[in-house]
Amino acid sequence: MGLKTNTIITLENNEKYVVLNETIYGGVKYFLVMGVDENKNIIPTNVAIIEEIVDGQEVYVDKVKDPELIIILTRILKSQI
Repeated sequence: MGLKTNTIITLENNEKYVVLNETIYGGVKYFLVMGVDENKNIIPTNVAIIEEIVDGQEVYVDKVKDPELIIILTRILKSQI
């Protein structure tokens, strides 16, 4: 079972994000996420794109760091909103 939009995820470093949108690019699922604080208030300056990694029953995420991939995914994700 993977990630779903409109849910809040917590990373290993305790950063919390709400999942806003998802897309599949190159056979990989990516999510547009926005940071939230401990009161579940959105932090508009904390936006990221994460990649979903499914390993059996476990779901992991990794922030996308490749600038070219970020540009491509941003265009795709924005066009879907």
